Amino acid sequence: MNQKPADLARLERYAPGTSEYTLAIITDEDHASQVELEDGQTAWKSTLRYDKLYRDVHPDTGKVSYRLEEIPEEEGGEHQLISLIAEGGRGAEFSELVQFGKRLVTFDDRTGLVCEIRNENQLIPRHILMTGSGDEKFKGFKSEWATLKGEDMIVGSHGKKPQEEWIKVLDRHYGLRSVDWREHYQRIRDTLAVGPDGYVIHEAAEWHPYRKEWLFFPRKISTEPFDEPVDERERGANTLIIADEGFSNIRTLTIGERVPERGISSFKVIPGYPNECVGLKSVEIGDHTETWLFSFNLDGEVLQEDTLVGRYKCEGVEIL
Repeated sequence: MNQKPADLARLERYAPGTSEYTLAIITDEDHASQVELEDGQTAWKSTLRYDKLYRDVHPDTGKVSYRLEEIPEEEGGEHQLISLIAEGGRGAEFSELVQFGKRLVTFDDRTGLVCEIRNENQLIPRHILMTGSGDEKFKGFKSEWATLKGEDMIVGSHGKKPQEEWIKVLDRHYGLRSVDWREHYQRIRDTLAVGPDGYVIHEAAEWHPYRKEWLFFPRKISTEPFDEPVDERERGANTLIIADEGFSNIRTLTIGERVPERGISSFKVIPGYPNECVGLKSVEIGDHTETWLFSFNLDGEVLQEDTLVGRYKCEGVEIL
């Protein structure tokens, strides 16, 4: 019997009719990640939390909505992940979560580490991705988004600088290829008409195996040059990019109201309902951080208004 490709298996692990999901959400707390262990070692910490997501259908209208329910820490809803690997004094800045077969995988956007998460709080390093093609510079790849396509896991970055326009293709044995995607990123910028001075920052993307389309949900979109204080407060986006496999046909879809300080940091297509998605929005203004969760469909409807997850920054969500 032929095994389903990893991307299809991921979407079909729940049947249509499912109304309850378990979410995994991971933090990226930047400088606040550094901790000192009991034995005096310097380490870096991230929080992995679990939450329930419920899908409700109104009995009269048939309207779909989603709601989040927190699992208390004492019931296993929160776990600490400890990393001993850093770059430039920073580590455990996990920016995405992907279920790759039976493995829950996360990505450190500071060191380039690819880790499996086992037993809810054990990090198993499996690879270190290097910036750009991997040959130019001794610097970890700034992993920001990841998805499954066929049998492979595709890992990408912001797409804001040339070295962030490469993607990493990992097979089931963590064999690696680096692919230059500059033309794909440029086509997205052209579609959004940001012009030569503007930029687009990507932290959330999904390959949709049924539609054979790429879904990119930029965190920030600007027609003006990067200015950090303005970027933090004003550039949050609500435009979904839908592209065919080769990025030759690209269209956009507006999802809900734009909240300028909130930008999409991760989203996933919901297994059993391939027209519906759940995502995270992050706020990062100086030292002030927040994370919000929302749900939407690929027709542009909001199925769950922004729901506060916590007063800290989460950048990865996955449906277990």
